[in-house]
Amino acid sequence: MTYDADIGVVGLGAMGCMTAWRLAKRSVSVLGWDRLAPGHDQSACGGESRIFRTAYKEGPAYVPLLIKSRELWRELEGETGIDLLHLVGALSIAHEDSDYMSNVIASCRDYEIDHEVLSPAQVKERYPVHTLYRGEVAVLDRWAGYVRPDRATMTAARRAEALGAVLHRYTPIRDIQFGADGATVCSDTKEWRVRKLVLTLGPWTRHLLPATAESHKLVRIVLAWYRTENEARFRADVFPVLLRLSGGLDFCAWPIIDGDTMKVARNGSHGIFDDAAKLDRNVSPEWFVRWRRMIRDYLPGVIPDPVRIGAYMDSWTESGNAVIDTHPDCSNLVTLYGFSGHGFKLSPIFGEIAAKLALEEKTEHDLSIFKSPKLGPFGAIPCDAMAP
Repeated sequence: MTYDADIGVVGLGAMGCMTAWRLAKRSVSVLGWDRLAPGHDQSACGGESRIFRTAYKEGPAYVPLLIKSRELWRELEGETGIDLLHLVGALSIAHEDSDYMSNVIASCRDYEIDHEVLSPAQVKERYPVHTLYRGEVAVLDRWAGYVRPDRATMTAARRAEALGAVLHRYTPIRDIQFGADGATVCSDTKEWRVRKLVLTLGPWTRHLLPATAESHKLVRIVLAWYRTENEARFRADVFPVLLRLSGGLDFCAWPIIDGDTMKVARNGSHGIFDDAAKLDRNVSPEWFVRWRRMIRDYLPGVIPDPVRIGAYMDSWTESGNAVIDTHPDCSNLVTLYGFSGHGFKLSPIFGEIAAKLALEEKTEHDLSIFKSPKLGPFGAIPCDAMAP
């Protein structure tokens, strides 16, 4: 049997590009395909900035992966000379008795994260925008900050290519056929044979594997960019990345990183939909009327009318943990999907894990929380589903 490559990667978002980089770094022959090109904002890694944090409000089980991911971000920077991970710190604010804050502090304690617990007076002196209310506490995670997703994804792709990977841009994949000896990947004009396939389509996964619709849902994420009355108060040195659970609100905010605006996001879903090709990117003004009070109460100095808004997508599993596993019915296929808000910051280590799964190498990480559900038969990609 003749093969065009050892490993194929369908979907060149953050996960696909990181997987291609980690495979190519091992001198494995790699082919990749995407309906657009690495760095686009039409999938789950748009929005210009993503938070990186290690004091994890979701619980300390993720911290070893985050620490390794930070190492790999630095490795990619070292190989390319491009700054990607900006550790400006992150400030988590919540009631001291909340599960949210208990998980943050447990992460710091269990893994000796460089952090500081701040009193209300210390917060007001050091970060004057913020006010802590009765019973609240703040934790500064110094191993936190932000990553630029478009730059990072493109950098990983270019590095993979420099190491020998062949990535096919603007090449929608129409069908994939699996057999005992490999997989055949089909576009409109060509077929490729690979020994194994890594599927990293994110919210598009259900187009190929319809049964995954039962194990993850597609959610709409809304982001907004605002100007401020005094930009100096929102620079990273006095306004680290913010994660706050107060007054029934769960939101995050970024410092000014583009010289002009800061970004704010309400955590959680802003709508559930069924088809990644049909995401409604229009955001009605009613959303931001509701956000005005949040900004007034918790972000004084931010002009509460957005100058730009955007809708993006993610996919969430019921457990809140991604699926990163060899397909239970096909040993030639590795699937990654359902990142549930944990994806981009962890993309280098998830790419490393995917590479090891494809090569049947052992990993030192406990992958039990990422196991695939039973998925049933494969489905074909509809001819119009992956079109640009």
